[in-house]
Amino acid sequence: MPSLLDPALLALLRRQAGVVSRAQALRAGLTAGQVDRLVARRRWTPLHPRVYLVADHPRTDEARVRAAVLWAGDDAVLGGLAALWWHGLVPVPPGTVALAVPRRCSDPPEGVAACPRAFRDGDVVTLRDLAVAVPPLALLDAAVEAGPDGPALIRALHAHVGLAELHAVADRALGPASAHRLLADVSCTPAMHRPECGTDRNRYS
Repeated sequence: MPSLLDPALLALLRRQAGVVSRAQALRAGLTAGQVDRLVARRRWTPLHPRVYLVADHPRTDEARVRAAVLWAGDDAVLGGLAALWWHGLVPVPPGTVALAVPRRCSDPPEGVAACPRAFRDGDVVTLRDLAVAVPPLALLDAAVEAGPDGPALIRALHAHVGLAELHAVADRALGPASAHRLLADVSCTPAMHRPECGTDRNRYS
C-alpha cells in the first residue's frame, strides 16, 4: 500500500500542481480511510467535492483549473477563456472555468460551469494532461459569451487565430448563429473590412 511518499503518487501531484481527485488517489493505492484522514488532518484541502489540494502546494490558477476538470470527470473538455489561458493565449484565466461534458452534471461547484456537448474529431487536443478545445473553437466560444466585448477579444488574438480558422469552426461553436453574426461584424471593422460588409453592427448579442 503506497504512502504519500510513493514515487508514482508524488509524480502525479507534481504533474497536477498538487491537485488530486479521490478516484485518482484510490487508483494510486490509497484507501478511502487514508484519504479521509488526510482531509481530516488538513493535509489535503477540498477544492471541490472529491477533489483536493495537497497542503504543501500553493493554490495557483493552474490548480484551480485542474481541480475543475477533475471534478467534472475524465471526459471533461476545457473550453472558452480557460482553454485560451491553457493554450497560453491570454494572461489570466477567467473566474469561472467553462467545461464541456458528455452529459448533464449535478450542480457545478462555485467557479465552474459545465455544459453538455459533443466535439468533432480534431476539435480537442490534449495539452499538459488536460483535454482542451482547439484555439479557434475556444476563442469563438469565449467571444460569443463575451457579447459586446467579443469582437475586441477576437481582434486581440488575431495574430494567433485568424478569421479563416474561426469561420471554419463557427457551425460547431456554442450558439452557431451568434458566432456567424459576430464574425460578420468583426470582418466589417476597419482593420478587417470586406466588401460585403453592411451597416448592421453588434448583432451577436
